[in-house]
Amino acid sequence: MDKKEILRRSQEENQYGDEREKQIEAKSESFGQNVIVFGLIILTVFNWIKGLPVKHLIVILWAGTAAEYYYLFWKNRKKQDLFCGLLATATCLGNVLLLYLEVFQ
Repeated sequence: MDKKEILRRSQEENQYGDEREKQIEAKSESFGQNVIVFGLIILTVFNWIKGLPVKHLIVILWAGTAAEYYYLFWKNRKKQDLFCGLLATATCLGNVLLLYLEVFQ
C-alpha cells in the first residue's frame, strides 16, 4: 500500500473520532453526571433537613437512573437492565404523583 491509501483508510476508520477521544468524552460525561447526582443528593438532604419539599429533586434523580438503564438495555439487551429501568420509571412516576398531590392539595 502506498501512503495515500494508508491515509485514506485511516481517515475512514476514524471519521467518528479516534478511540482516545471517545474514551475521554465518555469519562467527562460520566464525571459530569456524577457531579449532578452528588449535587442533587446534597440539595435533597438540605431541603429535607430544612423541611422543604424534596420530591422534585428525587424525580430528577430517578429519571436519570431510568434513562441510564434504558440505554444499557438498548446496547446490551439484558433483561436485568430493562427491569431496573422500568422500576426506576415507576419510582419516578410515583414521586411525580406524590409531588402533584402535595402541590395541588
